[in-house]
Amino acid sequence: MKAFIKKVIKYTALTAAVAALSLSAIAGCSSEPEKKPSEPEDMGVVVEPPKAGTPADYSALENIEFMKGKLAARAYYHVDSTSNVTATAGVKQKVEGTKDYLDGILITETISYGAKIFIIETPSKAMQRYFGETEVFVRDPASDDHSKWNLDMEWSNAAPGEGSVLSYEEYEEDYGLPADELSDFVISDETIDTAEELVKEGDNYVLTLTLDNEKAPAYYVRQMKTMGDLKDFPKFKSIRLTITFDAEWAVLSIKTEEEYTSQKGIITANCSGGSTITYSYDRADVDISAYENYFKQYETKAE
Repeated sequence: MKAFIKKVIKYTALTAAVAALSLSAIAGCSSEPEKKPSEPEDMGVVVEPPKAGTPADYSALENIEFMKGKLAARAYYHVDSTSNVTATAGVKQKVEGTKDYLDGILITETISYGAKIFIIETPSKAMQRYFGETEVFVRDPASDDHSKWNLDMEWSNAAPGEGSVLSYEEYEEDYGLPADELSDFVISDETIDTAEELVKEGDNYVLTLTLDNEKAPAYYVRQMKTMGDLKDFPKFKSIRLTITFDAEWAVLSIKTEEEYTSQKGIITANCSGGSTITYSYDRADVDISAYENYFKQYETKAE
């Protein structure tokens, strides 16, 4: 993953894997458009931020490219994410996650809470992932007792089993884009439908985008389908991103608002939700101890 994260890449979409996990526990929030969404030809680029000017001097697309470039050049960062989904009949789902990156080591953790009706909220799925140089590792919790699952829990020390080590090609097919991206959605000239006027709030800037409903989530729906054990792919009705960043193009937070229809069996549901992703650039917030304690002994080094 070291070389993968640092190079200029052709596509744009980050993690989270967060909202997708919710679908596994919401029977009504499972997916099926008639066909696989079309993949965009323009996946976007990563560009080093300029030395002069401010975000107000550049277009929405240029600011996105600069944010991706700033993130790719980071030596370390930490991300917290929370997602909430509401399906037909008021069934609700919450997913929490973290992401830690340090000098080429990228580790994510995600925990999904089962369908919430009234006050019942139970962890249903959890996974830790390490994005290595040539493959992606997926690790389960140490305990089978779901009531003990949280973002500070212990993870299994068993050797990786079948299906827990994926090539990047396999990962992309099942889960979409890797976790070093700026968004789960593809953000490019081809997928941006509208961009609102850039807003300055104190020392920071806010950019709001509406994305194409088919091409922007073309990779995101793969993980939704996989994590929800779905027969086909969700069909998006609206996608809105609000991105806050500073004058040097460091992304501070991303808020998403999503609406889509989905089907599982004979049940078709309208789903709506959103996520909040916040970035920290404090080294003290970064924890990649799982790499030294577990993943390092199993990874394959690129030749």
